[in-house]
Amino acid sequence: MKRLFLIASLAMLLPVLCFAQKNTLVQYQNTQARILDVNSNAYVKPLTVELKMKSQQRIREIVKIPKTTALGAMNADPNNWRNYAVYEVSKRLDCDVIVAATFNIKFDELAGDKDVQIEVVGFPADFTNWQTATNQDLEWIKTDILSTTANRTNVNAAIKDNK
Repeated sequence: MKRLFLIASLAMLLPVLCFAQKNTLVQYQNTQARILDVNSNAYVKPLTVELKMKSQQRIREIVKIPKTTALGAMNADPNNWRNYAVYEVSKRLDCDVIVAATFNIKFDELAGDKDVQIEVVGFPADFTNWQTATNQDLEWIKTDILSTTANRTNVNAAIKDNK
């Protein structure tokens, strides 16, 4: 009798346990953008490129990210929010880069904000005149890298004179 009761109990519990599985939904978003501030360089060895400003006027653009996306898929990471904002502004203005970009991020969950608001301020520009770097360019690049790196241990450039 006990055995029959145990088998009947297991038979009733087994379907319940099978349907008690938890479904997990995952959201993920990662954005990468180019930001050219005052100390950045616009060259990729062995190429050099010029920046053509689209306007001498500073732009101010607002990008809003829904709270659920900003805190979930974007891991509540302000760096990712900034990158996404630069990406969106570059797309809106049809430009390659925002020169000297600055940001103002506003979000107050206690006040009931439903979006993270990022203001991007800077100068839109496009890359133009791509060329293979000349020896003079490479010398300039080498000088720039060695003179602007605060942490000299991060400079792993092999300097070779072709004389």
